[in-house]
Amino acid sequence: VSVSVVVAQQRDFPVTVRATGTVAPLASIDVKAQVSSIVTKVHVKEGQFVRAGEPLFTLDARTDEANLGKAQAQLARDQATLADAKRQLERSRDLLARNFVSQGAVDTAQANVEAQQAAVQADLAAIEAVKVSLSYARITAPSAGRVGAISVFPGTSVSPTGPALVTITQLDPISVAFNLPQRHVNDALRLLAAGGGANVTAVLPEGKGQRQGRLQFVD
Repeated sequence: VSVSVVVAQQRDFPVTVRATGTVAPLASIDVKAQVSSIVTKVHVKEGQFVRAGEPLFTLDARTDEANLGKAQAQLARDQATLADAKRQLERSRDLLARNFVSQGAVDTAQANVEAQQAAVQADLAAIEAVKVSLSYARITAPSAGRVGAISVFPGTSVSPTGPALVTITQLDPISVAFNLPQRHVNDALRLLAAGGGANVTAVLPEGKGQRQGRLQFVD
């Protein structure tokens, strides 16, 4: 009888645990309007994949556009008033040097200049505020993912307290949740404590291939 002999060796042997998993997105974001307005255009279709920052909806922004024009006109007026106040201050200083006016007149002119400078700064802040409000009329994708069911159409009235316009579901990367037998939980926790995690192979059904991943946490 032929006998094969192999020298026995002591070494680590990888333990493979099989479990049935459920695919779950890492993030599912409900997109809502930040202002009350009317939808004028829908840029995406249901089931479409979008990138972060890609436009989803456009809202009616005519009121904010008018407010922006009004704020810019107010800024131009206050800047002209400021320029005149600076000229008055220079005249007062010149007249003070020739003893034609008192120091009080110069102080008053200086106060007018400072007041107009504050008004210009307020106008700039008001313009920035209107621009922020105007930016809400363009709703973009907060992250890359798949567009779900769209609940609004052109002409639909939307508000911050209303339902979500659409849900963006992140699919890459994605997670798989699965249950482990109790006897393997301590091994999984030790791997996580070591900082390396554990290799996970997700085998797709119906022979559609497999994906490699890492163990992230044990609940």
